[in-house]
Formats: sequence, C-alpha cells, structure tokens
Amino acid sequence: MRMDKAAFENHDGEVANFLPGDLELGHVGTPRSTDRMNDAFTALKLAAGTDLVAVAMDAGVITAEQGEQIKAAWASHLQS
Repeated sequence: MRMDKAAFENHDGEVANFLPGDLELGHVGTPRSTDRMNDAFTALKLAAGTDLVAVAMDAGVITAEQGEQIKAAWASHLQS
C-alpha cells in the first residue's frame, strides 16, 4: 500500500509504503465532523437516560440499585 503525504509550501510531500497488516482500521488525526457529531448525540442520549433515572429515583419509582442497572443497560445499548 502506498500513501502520499500532502505537500505544503515548505515541503514537497513524502511517499510512505506500508504493508496492509500494519494498518489499523479507523481514522487517525483530527476528528472528523461526523465522528464529533455522533459523539455529541451519544452524550446527549446518555445524559437524557441519566436524567430520566434521576427523576424516577426522586419520585420513588425505582431504587438507587435499579437506577444504576438502568444506566448501565442504557450505556451498553448506546455503545452497540
């Protein structure tokens, strides 16, 4: 596999050779806008679940232990 580094005003660019097995799937460097947006939505969904559990605990509908179980299940759901 061959990758070309971008050329800048003071730099002509470089060519780097890699074996496919040396590469990791994903993106390295500045986070992409879509990745940042997905992270923001995930944080928003996690916060909503946490707030919902807090309201239910304050109302006495669920116990603290149940609240922790719900939050763990919700976080697990968001990661998959």
